[in-house]
Amino acid sequence: RAPAIALRARASARGHAGPAGMSDQSAAEGSATDQAAAAPSGSPVSKVAESIAAKGSNSYYFAHTREKEDLSEAQRISGDGSRQLAADGMQKLDVAEAVEVGKKVRWREDYAWGDENGKVKLYLEFPEGVLTNPEMRIEAKYEDYRFEVVVHGIGDEPQGVTNGEHQLAGKILPDKCTWRLNSSKTRLSITLVKAEPEEGAWSNLKKHKISKHTGWQ
Repeated sequence: RAPAIALRARASARGHAGPAGMSDQSAAEGSATDQAAAAPSGSPVSKVAESIAAKGSNSYYFAHTREKEDLSEAQRISGDGSRQLAADGMQKLDVAEAVEVGKKVRWREDYAWGDENGKVKLYLEFPEGVLTNPEMRIEAKYEDYRFEVVVHGIGDEPQGVTNGEHQLAGKILPDKCTWRLNSSKTRLSITLVKAEPEEGAWSNLKKHKISKHTGWQ
């Protein structure tokens, strides 16, 4: 038992020489020394304890000497019901709460358009029967220099028409712009009412600008 006594003396001397903040480390090293003395020579416990007693916090096994935190009286923090903070296992997300990802719109360029003095009209053709689907619905948005009209429920993806990133050739009156379907439901007509009809007919539906890098856009 002489080696064990020497280890204890060495750990004790190191504990007195360290700063006050090392009290936990000294206690851990002293405990490890006691384990080394009590365990049979050459056993795994003895090897671990000897490493901790000799190297202190630099030992690979030092973390094993710390006591586990007691969570028996821990309290669960609950929210107001709007969100779940803790659960006793995994829970399936309700379908009603799932986030719906919008489908990508296929923007069509095969429309026709014409200037009629105080308004501009666009025409978009569809195959017969497509627009009679009970689930079909049309969504329209009008702004001063932009519009978009999207037809939903007619296939795998919505279809629509818009002036996109290019401004309209002139300002429109969003509150007066409309859309309608013809009697056979094969054509979508969009009417854009001009805000400044006195400026004359539009030569183009969209404004184009010159780029010094690529030319016309």
